[in-house]
Amino acid sequence: MLRTRDRLAQETWPSHVKVRNKAFIKAALRQPEFSKKTDLRVALVDRTGRATLNLHDKGGVKRAQSGRFAIPTSRVRRGSKGVVASQRPGNLERKVVKDGLIFQAVSKGKAQRLQLMFKLQAATRVKPDVPFRRDFARFMQEEMRRELPKAVAHPVRVERVQNA
Repeated sequence: MLRTRDRLAQETWPSHVKVRNKAFIKAALRQPEFSKKTDLRVALVDRTGRATLNLHDKGGVKRAQSGRFAIPTSRVRRGSKGVVASQRPGNLERKVVKDGLIFQAVSKGKAQRLQLMFKLQAATRVKPDVPFRRDFARFMQEEMRRELPKAVAHPVRVERVQNA
């Protein structure tokens, strides 16, 4: 399971999205609990709650919890943690909000103009861009084929609890 998680983080995620923070996906992909001999189910969950892995896999509509999303245009600079702090909507200097759009006033005097920086939307469509489920199943099968013969050759002793 841990090797599958590492492969998802090292192969699948970087090949489908532009990675700005290399540690993000490993922090998000966590195993709620390890499997046991009597219960061989495994799962990966989004522990941070920010990755929206299901939407990346299947696609769909993401709705704002409160207010609206500020969708950045190509003029907004991005860093390892998303939009750089100085260009976030709350920190934007000389901003003008009108009709669900956030503009920034640039230049001075007669050359002054408004530059579109963000669009405000209550919901946005997320395209399926990272095949997590398909790759998870493929990686788990590959790992099981490689590791199962070793596990069968060296069985782990089962502790028996005696009822008194």
